[in-house]
Amino acid sequence: MVLDWRVYYGDGTTYSSQDGEPEDAPPGNVMCVVWYDEDNRRKIAHNAYAYVWDGFWYGADDAGYWQYMLEPGVKIVKFGRMNKDGKFRKIMSRADNENPVERGV
Repeated sequence: MVLDWRVYYGDGTTYSSQDGEPEDAPPGNVMCVVWYDEDNRRKIAHNAYAYVWDGFWYGADDAGYWQYMLEPGVKIVKFGRMNKDGKFRKIMSRADNENPVERGV
């Protein structure tokens, strides 16, 4: 199974498209989300208030979150959390190293 996206949490755990659906991912303490675009290029969203699923993941600030919430349709939102700098760098390093820049299909 090809990895489409992976969520990294402040406690060091992850949840990915190989584990289940976006709505089933734990809702809080998100440090970053990695996903692959239609060209199979890696994207990493980080330092966001909220991470929203709209067919792909992206990070949203407060205004972006509310814009998303006011659009019609089912919503899937996970919330970010600030963490100590060392822990954040460690998790971001994992996200960078565990997910190749280009995804083979």
